[in-house]
Amino acid sequence: MNATTPLHARARCTFLAALACLTATVSGGALAQAVTTSAVNVRAGPDRIFPTVTWVLKGTAATVHGCVDSWRWCDVTVGRDRGWIYARYLSVPRNDRNVTILQGGPGLGFPAVEFSVRAYWDAHYADRRWIGQAGHYQTRWDRRRPQPEWKDRSAASQAGAG
Repeated sequence: MNATTPLHARARCTFLAALACLTATVSGGALAQAVTTSAVNVRAGPDRIFPTVTWVLKGTAATVHGCVDSWRWCDVTVGRDRGWIYARYLSVPRNDRNVTILQGGPGLGFPAVEFSVRAYWDAHYADRRWIGQAGHYQTRWDRRRPQPEWKDRSAASQAGAG
């Protein structure tokens, strides 16, 4: 396309390109929105050992990219920042009530994601002052205790109520 291409042809190409991007995004897995249930820190990794990227107020919308397999921490975008929030502080609407991701776990449909300090930090924190400490944090991350598997506490409480 160039300046001599008719306007309707350029508009059609722009529309088709936008439609292709939208289709690729949706077919690649739609991201879901959650809301923070409290004022909370957004961390540079899925644990309290990681630096704070920012903090957000209760009721802040967060786009959830996925959660570590224990569904205790979720990778989110809030505003212009990317980071991790403890799943107890992220809520989504389900069946006429709000459920935290920690309660709902894999049943909420969020993908399980892996975390590597260097890869994540290189992708999202190249301009942060603590980027040079990635090796230190990776060592701490590798030495952490294994997280318990997620358990459906609502099924256990319903079985006990019967």
